[in-house]
Amino acid sequence: MIVSRWTKYGLRTVALVYLTILLVIPVGLIFWRSFEPGLGQFWEWITTPAAISALQLSLIIVAIVVPLNVVFGVLTALALARGRFRGKGLMQAVVDLPFAVSPVVAGVALIALWGSQGWFGGIESLGFRVIFGVPGMVLATLFVTLPFVVREVEPVLHEIGTEQEEAAATLGASAWQTFWRITLPAIRWGLTYGVVLTIARSLGEYGAVTMVSSNMPGVSQTLTLLVHSRYTDDYNEYGAYAAATLLMMVAIAALVIMTLIERRSRGRVVDAGALMAPEAIVEASLPDDEAVDHTDDERPVGEKR
Repeated sequence: MIVSRWTKYGLRTVALVYLTILLVIPVGLIFWRSFEPGLGQFWEWITTPAAISALQLSLIIVAIVVPLNVVFGVLTALALARGRFRGKGLMQAVVDLPFAVSPVVAGVALIALWGSQGWFGGIESLGFRVIFGVPGMVLATLFVTLPFVVREVEPVLHEIGTEQEEAAATLGASAWQTFWRITLPAIRWGLTYGVVLTIARSLGEYGAVTMVSSNMPGVSQTLTLLVHSRYTDDYNEYGAYAAATLLMMVAIAALVIMTLIERRSRGRVVDAGALMAPEAIVEASLPDDEAVDHTDDERPVGEKR
């Protein structure tokens, strides 16, 4: 299909205008309103005890949710991409369930399970409170971020196939060696994107978290809850803008850090072919006295050792 130059320019213009209206202008307006009263006032709003506590709680939730999503997300992606079992289609649908279900519904479901009158509500009698506490907020965030790592890693696993993994297994590599030296380097970019999406959603989640949180400053109030509380309860418009800007700064900082890590890891991969070679994996796992001697390959034909 041949597209004229004016058509290309027209499509680009429409895309840029669309992104500007939906993203650039709203984000720019928030930054402008945050710093309008002055940098000193902005600093005071983001360094209040409530803001500092909300930031710490948001980062704690991210620190718990991301590793769990990475471990179980990769395992789930491997099961879906490599496994053949009954109920696989149902499992695919369950993974996508957080995309279809409203986060508020997820919060209500967690209350029905872990609340004082829920199925597992008896755990509160042991002194472990889930709903209206940090554990409930972690569970709610895990629910809404479940699909990201799975849906970023699974297509990569389908694309790379199983030839390299089967060759490594044939040559005697263990399952862990095969995963660590072949599978993980192949999926690292998809895994990186899944982690970035998980961090962003964990920081910005509101619907599910607000259902299972008491929203008490300094106890169970995240940055998103702080923004809503300042805007609707305290009528502190500029304070809400400042908290929203802080939230965006944290998300942007996480994105920059992940990008730097990605570039650094690319620089460390000097010879990707050698890294992916199944023979290299098997030889690296052998003791020194059993290592393959390649000196014969360099001797002239007929020369004795």
